[in-house]
Amino acid sequence: MTTNRIVKAAGKNCVETGVGGEFLGRGLDRRSFLATAGKGVGIASLLGGLPTGWVGSVYADDAPETSRLRCGIIALTDCSPFAVAAEKGFFKKFGLDVTVAKGANWAAIRDALSSGDNQMTHMLLGMPIASTMGLLGSPKKPMVIPWLVNRNGQAISLKAEWIGKVKDDPSALKPFVDKAKKLGEPLTFAMTFPPGTHAMWMRYYLAAGGINPDKDVSLITIPPPANGGQYADRQDGRLLRR
Repeated sequence: MTTNRIVKAAGKNCVETGVGGEFLGRGLDRRSFLATAGKGVGIASLLGGLPTGWVGSVYADDAPETSRLRCGIIALTDCSPFAVAAEKGFFKKFGLDVTVAKGANWAAIRDALSSGDNQMTHMLLGMPIASTMGLLGSPKKPMVIPWLVNRNGQAISLKAEWIGKVKDDPSALKPFVDKAKKLGEPLTFAMTFPPGTHAMWMRYYLAAGGINPDKDVSLITIPPPANGGQYADRQDGRLLRR
């Protein structure tokens, strides 16, 4: 048994049948009807309670939410996308006035982002995750990763006297590590920041050779711009990216 009745939805006549609740007439199936009704009835219901002057002004604008931004960087190749965008006027093309601000180290630009002094920055991938979770001394502050701006380009470097003795097998390091530890002078390996990928890769490399990075060697943190120079004599190995 089928009972037809005329239903007005979104200003259009549709025929509703009692069988399965299907909407027919004028070529409308269930999906089309819901879409049509949503446009006519749903939006009208949402906007019906607003003052007359507001209607028509509640839609999103294509303009940036804020046009003035401060971008924190460290003077490494990592910052290239932001430095080039600023110099070439790419930010201005999209209505953004961006000031590029150089920071001393990863912790400095992380903290500037957390405090609101900077509105964006480049970071080692693990840093915003650590900040969101409040790990490894990071102030607990939720962060968003909208882009991956570069990948790879890192290298683990070892001191020159190991040339020919240690190649691509980290287990070849273990005799040197064990000897230094026994003498009470553990070997020193440097990375740029604890939550960063540099630290993760260095730890993985040592562990793959049977070396405990927390007990068998000294793992130190050195800001990227200073990774060398006065610190070179303190390092038996390091992982960095210029």
